Amino acid sequence: MSTVVPASVFFIITLVAAARVVLLLSAWPSVSARIWPWLRLHDWWPVPADHTAEKLLRDVLTHEEYTQLRAHAYLEVPSRDRAERVYRVPRGPGQVQVVEGGRVIERLCLQPLDALPEADVILMHKLLIEGDEHMYLATANHFPRVAWR
Repeated sequence: MSTVVPASVFFIITLVAAARVVLLLSAWPSVSARIWPWLRLHDWWPVPADHTAEKLLRDVLTHEEYTQLRAHAYLEVPSRDRAERVYRVPRGPGQVQVVEGGRVIERLCLQPLDALPEADVILMHKLLIEGDEHMYLATANHFPRVAWR
């Protein structure tokens, strides 16, 4: 019996190790906010809706907005009514944070009725806030800072 490990076994072990590294890195929001969108932009991505939604998001956002979204895993949408207010829309699951004066004052929850790709949800929040901020605030569930304890 040979003590040399066959090449196929070595290949499988290497592949499993690489997959574990990718999974560990993707658990960090700052890394996953860069990896998954980049993968979704490729034509070979297996979910066409994700691919199309990510391309649309990249086309609609300005270069600065898309860069911020990739770097910080959230998109800041400024309020048109209050100069000091910004809405932080997260990439992925999570509540929209309302930031005033650099401090989170409340969180908002607003979800579509049907499942949508992550990029479409980000775009939905941005367009609703910019289009009709009052209706957005009236529709969303509010979680004030005192309720987080």
